[in-house]
Amino acid sequence: MICRWFLPKVILTLTLALGVCLLPQYADAADDALWTLRIANDSFFNQDRGYTSGLHVERSGAYSPWCFWFGQDIFTPDRNKARQPPQGQHPYGAWLYGGGEYRAKLNPHALLTTSLNLGTTGERALGKETQDIAHTVLGFDKYHGWDSQISRRWGAIFALELEGRLPVWQHRDGMGADIIGRIGGRGGNIYVDADLGATMRFGYNLPELEEHFFVHPESSLYISVGYDLHMVDKNVFLEGVKSSDYSVKPERTYESYQAGVHWRYERYRVDLVLHFPEQYFKHQKYQYRYGVLSLGYWF
Repeated sequence: MICRWFLPKVILTLTLALGVCLLPQYADAADDALWTLRIANDSFFNQDRGYTSGLHVERSGAYSPWCFWFGQDIFTPDRNKARQPPQGQHPYGAWLYGGGEYRAKLNPHALLTTSLNLGTTGERALGKETQDIAHTVLGFDKYHGWDSQISRRWGAIFALELEGRLPVWQHRDGMGADIIGRIGGRGGNIYVDADLGATMRFGYNLPELEEHFFVHPESSLYISVGYDLHMVDKNVFLEGVKSSDYSVKPERTYESYQAGVHWRYERYRVDLVLHFPEQYFKHQKYQYRYGVLSLGYWF
């Protein structure tokens, strides 16, 4: 019993410690790095349900294909007074994780990204504590159903994504349009799924697919619209970890749409992408929308 609890904890701790130790090796000689804070929240749509919050901090060394991060995701139903989510609403759940990725250019217009996340669900993920602090600071009501959250599980998520860029139009003043196609998948004991999609971008100085991040000498401003088809085999934040968990049945396929605005200027990066997933579990009572704001700075 002790080994079942202690060994996964030791493995996770050592893995994250190794990542932190290796991280400086992939920075450039000046230790210049792109730090990014990514905030996901459904309050962009005046909601507080489904994928309700995400916080993600990452570091990418200059001219390095490596990127490392840590973060937390929080899921809740719509009703904050219920001790257990009402029928047709999202289960309570949280995911606290650390991980990294490696990017490889296959040709000038194709990029392959591999990533690994290690973390935990359940009380160890601190979803209740994080949400209580945020709601206290913002003056919102606290949620009372965290005792019904998805059970504890040490988790691993391995992902692959292949992206291809098709230039559509380019004007000599820097204006242009392109299409980014992508196919990817995740495996592990938290998610098993795949997606197929495309994003069209239009604007000024569209960036290439980036294997190595670096400070862009020219500014960039563009908009994007995208579509994804998701195919789902496992999602523990819907299906639960144990049979006693409150759970819902995921849709095996569903569509989602995105729209965003993106800005680059020397050491600054700002991206805001709004996500519009269609119904993604059976008997879903509400539609869930959220936005992701990314703030990046080189130092």
